[in-house]
Amino acid sequence: MTYAPQQPMKKAMKKTMKQTRIAALLSSAFLSIPAAFGAQYQVVELPVAELGVDSYPTAINSIGEIAVNLSSQFNPVIDVSLLNFDSATLIAGLTNLENARSGDFNTADYEFLYSYIISNAESQFFQQIAGLNSYVASEDTSILLHGFDTIDNDTDEYRNSATTTVRGINDFGYSVGVSYDGFYKLEYVTEDIEDITYVLNDFYARAFAQIEDAVVELAPPQDTIGGYSEAYDINELNQVVGIGTTELVSTTLQDSIDDCADESVRGDIPEASCLRSLSISTFASLDTVFQQRGIIWQLDDGNVANTYTLPMLIEPDDDDTTIYSSTAVAINDLGIAVGTSPAFYQNTDTLTSAAVIYDNDNAYTISEDNDEEYDIFASYATDINNNDLVVGYATKSILGSTPNKFFVYDYDSGIIDYPDDFFDSASTVPTAINDDNLVVGFTEFEETSSGVRRVEGFVYDYRNDIFSSLNDLIECNSPYTIAQANGINENGEIIATATVSSVNKDITGEIELDEFDAQSFSTHVVAVKLVPIPGGSIDNCEAYEEEYERQGAGFFWMLFLGLFGFARFVPSRAIKPVAP
Repeated sequence: MTYAPQQPMKKAMKKTMKQTRIAALLSSAFLSIPAAFGAQYQVVELPVAELGVDSYPTAINSIGEIAVNLSSQFNPVIDVSLLNFDSATLIAGLTNLENARSGDFNTADYEFLYSYIISNAESQFFQQIAGLNSYVASEDTSILLHGFDTIDNDTDEYRNSATTTVRGINDFGYSVGVSYDGFYKLEYVTEDIEDITYVLNDFYARAFAQIEDAVVELAPPQDTIGGYSEAYDINELNQVVGIGTTELVSTTLQDSIDDCADESVRGDIPEASCLRSLSISTFASLDTVFQQRGIIWQLDDGNVANTYTLPMLIEPDDDDTTIYSSTAVAINDLGIAVGTSPAFYQNTDTLTSAAVIYDNDNAYTISEDNDEEYDIFASYATDINNNDLVVGYATKSILGSTPNKFFVYDYDSGIIDYPDDFFDSASTVPTAINDDNLVVGFTEFEETSSGVRRVEGFVYDYRNDIFSSLNDLIECNSPYTIAQANGINENGEIIATATVSSVNKDITGEIELDEFDAQSFSTHVVAVKLVPIPGGSIDNCEAYEEEYERQGAGFFWMLFLGLFGFARFVPSRAIKPVAP
């Protein structure tokens, strides 16, 4: 096996980086700021946050449209026709059985039924309710992206059955991400004349692009039992990047599909039910069934004009049975994409992950300074701007730990910089870079004896070598803690995930009251936009320290990172050998 050809590069010159916690200067996008404001950014909570329990932004375009994912959407529709109200569980759990049977729920019964249905996710005999909903949001509007959701013939409304995750958005109105296939009901009569209603779909999950109400399916090159694909980003040329299944390596999957088609083998169930069970088990073991590669889909007039499978940094031998997974997570307007590819660790036979740049059907990795002080185990590219600056992070050995240290790599010159963050062993992950060379992401803010470190959003000015916590650039008495910066547009507007203490709401979105009619509060995760304030200045937080202390993200940062924080950046699946 060999590497793909490397791009000729100059030897990297390590720059001296200075850590700055209070920014004295930002790039030209922020140079005009009124003393009337004690901050450099105004925090605007997006209205989509009012539609569910927690909200997480992922991308922003130049006109301020924001891709947002929402968990636990309020007012989910309950399909009572799929519930057995004679079951012991419902009889014991409901406070008003007869009203619930007719669809007239009090709040307690509504929440009980919702939890009961959610606990039976993947069951073919229960309603399927989307766990995440995606929106295109602004400061004023929130437009639902329905993905592959299906229409209920009885109501002519979407069922809200397809979990969607939106990843990217461009200026032409396209949003991209991944969606479960929408579910439908199938009536089946058994040999014993028993009527059974199945809840099924035709594939597990697939990449999509949506513009207004039109959804474009971004199928994988290999789609046996539906295959799998996921989209991460889209540029202004309507090129979409992501990951998809490219080769079937399982020797038994097709036999299982054939068995589903044989009534004598599958038994007294519909063929579609057999295939649904097979798609669930296939998705659970996707790494052993398919090769997966970075993909570019070219959209043209609302259709997929071409699908390109991207190369890897290594070229497997013909008799190599290893299953490899690479991905593409971002693409600039010149068509240069970045992501992660399998690679060999320091010229050994050990596989690792390496940041990859896809350019003209070739795969290149970042160059490293031979005088680099620390050993690098793996690297990941997360974004690229139109100046061909690539951002990402590398897992390094530092002071007995292995943090993720972020880099800025100039693809044209071959120079790589590792800017200083807040302390040597801090993990820092960049999420986006704009064409003003401003980088945003999240970083561990301070060392602690407990080992649990607070995570904060940051902005890094590459031109002026200034690394700042975003919490230092908003008002000291702000109720928000910026735990992760997710994107930045050419106007310098930053989208971020923040934690805030707010009143608890019930399943209908109404304020929740206890037995004494008192409100309760807890920390929630909300999507916000940080708008640069013309003429503002950095607030003097020392004046507030005695009366106000911002709460750290605590375990809440782990909550949203588990859902979205690394989803765009870390390779979707590990590299595993083919099972014998």
